[in-house]
Amino acid sequence: MLSAGKRAMNRLFQVERMFHTSSGPVRQINLDSIAVPQSEINDVLFNVRNDARVITLNRPAKLNALSTSMCKQILQRLLVFAKSDSNSIIVINSSVPKAFCSGGDVIECAKQNLTGNTAASVGFFEWEYNLNYLLATYSKPIVSLVNGIVMGGGVGLSVHTPFRVVDETTRFAMPETNIGFFCDVGTTFYLSRMDGNLGVYLALTGDELVGYDTYLAGFGTHFVPSERSQQLVETLGGLQVAELSNTEGEQSHTDLYPVINQAIESFSDAVPQGHQFKYSTEQLDVIEKCFGLKNKSVEEILRNLREDGSEFALQTIEKLSTKSPISLKLCFAMLQKSSKAGIYDAISNELKLASKMMVGGETDFNEAILKRLINKKSTNPEDKIANFKFPDVESVPSSLIEELISLDTSAIKTPSEKLSQESSESAVDLDDVFIDRFNNVSYVAYPHNMGLPTQAEVEAYIKGADDSNRKYSVTLKETLKYFDTKYRGKNGVIHKVKSIVERKTKGSQFGQEYLEWV
Repeated sequence: MLSAGKRAMNRLFQVERMFHTSSGPVRQINLDSIAVPQSEINDVLFNVRNDARVITLNRPAKLNALSTSMCKQILQRLLVFAKSDSNSIIVINSSVPKAFCSGGDVIECAKQNLTGNTAASVGFFEWEYNLNYLLATYSKPIVSLVNGIVMGGGVGLSVHTPFRVVDETTRFAMPETNIGFFCDVGTTFYLSRMDGNLGVYLALTGDELVGYDTYLAGFGTHFVPSERSQQLVETLGGLQVAELSNTEGEQSHTDLYPVINQAIESFSDAVPQGHQFKYSTEQLDVIEKCFGLKNKSVEEILRNLREDGSEFALQTIEKLSTKSPISLKLCFAMLQKSSKAGIYDAISNELKLASKMMVGGETDFNEAILKRLINKKSTNPEDKIANFKFPDVESVPSSLIEELISLDTSAIKTPSEKLSQESSESAVDLDDVFIDRFNNVSYVAYPHNMGLPTQAEVEAYIKGADDSNRKYSVTLKETLKYFDTKYRGKNGVIHKVKSIVERKTKGSQFGQEYLEWV
């Protein structure tokens, strides 16, 4: 039996689908179809700034950790904003100086699981991932102002939007392998496409990037000091872009994003001269060499690190040894799967896996959340030691991972032994768990690149594989000029391109000044 929340959600999706059918009546979404507890209404604030609609996360006690009701409220409003001619841009920000969003409320999910109410935890992920997909395919530009902590669900709330403004306080991480889960909220799509396998490394280790490094790594598309954030919101609201956004035809779509891009860029700061990225050139080489998705398994990554033998490689092995072995293998398998998938399939696959992990699959999620988060303040050290189901990744059966990441839900129809008392109202039919197609859009690469050049882009230019039909080698000076011109003097372009060239090229046979990719 479907829970009341599930039935209400299905009603909303059925109404939403009517907007996208080629024939038949068009109905207005009934926002009252899904009740939000009065005590949680103000966890998300909605304001108007001229042409902008501002969505503000406002749950300070939980560092804006996403709840089911927050996901519901945001998704419902986005559906309405998409159909309105009175707005042209969406801004998502936080009222909490310390955090944009610390993640999904996984503590609440684990508590629900441990008391037998797995329908509530599955329902949360279904709402959250549907919101992620809607953000990733939204018909209007979205600007995320990402301050402070942005982890887990907070990354999913921002990374799929075309404009991601970071500042000196931004702290980015996907620490899911530490809590018995996997990198979700569509990040298996994003992380598997980051420069030089850095995304795979960040996914498995849970390492954190801070400030300018979140910009240089590609999470942020712009770096704007926090003191300018409020003025930026006012400026975005005052942009005269409504005519462009509502005009029919391809030209409007082409013109709208550059206008917003330049407006944000006018508030940006240059990367400080002499800034050193968190990982050195040598460490980035280790990451790129050892963490490729062409590896067959996490075990192969560990072998690569042992063979490398550098201090950084050995420290990374030690770091990985503290993570859930099941989570490491699930995370890597999902990154591999999503690297070849479109955005819709990537998020759909994540939802199937997350749902399986809630209702029964043999995982470390509930144990890790209990010991590492719920019992965090316990004075008894043993209360904080997670007892993972397997001692290391070599001990995790491949069949377990294959079963969990498969689309087949028949293998997990009943709760685990701990949840055997679950009521029929709380029971979950995983075949009813889905991602709505909303605009029926998918893609294998993000449609907008408002950030810095990628390593792949620099490689293509240096190799002459950039559709220029160029037959000659280029110099560093020519490369920097090309990208500076292409990106219209964007702050950080010279810094990033130069760092890529220094790490990935050498002098060619035509002379030391001519670049050859290595």
